[in-house]
Amino acid sequence: MNNYIQLICGIAGVILVFAGLFTVIRKIGKSGEKKRADTDTIIKGTLMVLFGLMAYAVTKTCTNLTTETAADYSLFTVYLASFIEVIKTFGFVLLVPVVLNMLTPRRTEPAKDGK
Repeated sequence: MNNYIQLICGIAGVILVFAGLFTVIRKIGKSGEKKRADTDTIIKGTLMVLFGLMAYAVTKTCTNLTTETAADYSLFTVYLASFIEVIKTFGFVLLVPVVLNMLTPRRTEPAKDGK
């Protein structure tokens, strides 16, 4: 049963991370307009990435559960340690939607000098 939970949470984590990133990318690069994404889209994309990392933390918890349960740690403690490990390793992914929005060039007005 532990393997099925691990597999489902791992797949859900990957889907949520990529869905969050593609939400922002789709809004930024729609038909080559190079416009910036609004704040709501960036927040939604970042939250989807965070939930994906939390689902991956469940996968890490299932991996660490067999060794840490023998040391009489509670399930919450094992999950918290796994979540901190995931954030230390993949926490930079949370900033990707914001950085993508910052890297899009702003629109420039054409010169009105008649040339």
